[in-house]
Amino acid sequence: MRRFIHLYLVLFLMSMLLIGCSSEPLDPEQQLRTLITDGEAAIESRNLSAVLEMVDYRYLDKQQRDYHQLRALLAGYFLRHRSIYIISRIERIEIETGGIAQVTLYAGLAGSPQEDAMPLSQWRGDLIRLQLHVVLSDDEAWLVRDADWRPAHPSDLVLPGG
Repeated sequence: MRRFIHLYLVLFLMSMLLIGCSSEPLDPEQQLRTLITDGEAAIESRNLSAVLEMVDYRYLDKQQRDYHQLRALLAGYFLRHRSIYIISRIERIEIETGGIAQVTLYAGLAGSPQEDAMPLSQWRGDLIRLQLHVVLSDDEAWLVRDADWRPAHPSDLVLPGG
């Protein structure tokens, strides 16, 4: 159970860093895709404040964790894990009217470096499926409102490039 809590923290951290604002005039899907890549780098650097900037203050997940509880969980995770390596593959981005998006992705998390181009099915670490609910804030920044995750199953990993 403790391992899953740690995994959740990394995943959530990833989700917060993956989704944010962009200074380039990209369409929303491009913004989300670009920020997923940028978010991987930010998570690997264990930058808690950068992660929290991408979380809606009204965050509440299915485990009833709010923004403050999430912050505490992430801070603890960063203290316990000196090295974090991530790869991700986006399965789907759905952009709805009213500045809402659903992003489904698969992420590989490990404590040692691995080849970025490897298929997720060969990743030596934890694999998860992450569903993000993202909202567009008043200042045009994408913020994570909630996140749901589960361990990925081998049948999940039949993705192009994954």
